[in-house]
Amino acid sequence: MKRRRIKDFMSSTSGEPVGGTTEQPMTITAPLVIMFECDGKIVCHIHPRPQDSHKSYGLLVCDLVRHLAGAFKVDEDDVWEWVDKERHHHTTKIIQPS
Repeated sequence: MKRRRIKDFMSSTSGEPVGGTTEQPMTITAPLVIMFECDGKIVCHIHPRPQDSHKSYGLLVCDLVRHLAGAFKVDEDDVWEWVDKERHHHTTKIIQPS
């Protein structure tokens, strides 16, 4: 797995790098969802908070779709098209240890 410092990731809303610096590293203290690739597999850690429900996390999914569209400079409907295709015919194998 290739490691990247969090400062190397981009924000789709501003297009600017987000994260910490060597002098002030960013730490994730209250994760909601963390997804990453490990050994060629997608791993999804979901960290539900007591005050949230599946509905709250559904809203996070909608926000993620908007950010993906912005990051790839495509229309939001283009991303939703692929989400709908995957919903009806699962093609990914996600390990969900949460």
